[in-house]
Amino acid sequence: MKATAEKVLDDAIGEYAECEWETEVLHDVTLAIGERHGLKLAKAQAPIRVAVTGRTVGPPLFESLHVLGREPTLARLRAARQRLA
Repeated sequence: MKATAEKVLDDAIGEYAECEWETEVLHDVTLAIGERHGLKLAKAQAPIRVAVTGRTVGPPLFESLHVLGREPTLARLRAARQRLA
């Protein structure tokens, strides 16, 4: 699972850095990342949620990312990815 989490985080960092920062777009981008790795949305968003919120459950992820903002989100994703390395 660690290898999958690493790949999902790598893709999220790359995709989130470039996409429009809107809730629906973040959802669609994450869905596409999951599909790329053979994961359903819930499994694809799990490592992103833990990286950003520090929890496995919480408020809706995409709304949370939108409110938090692009740069803080990317910083948290990068920090989580470094911890997995």
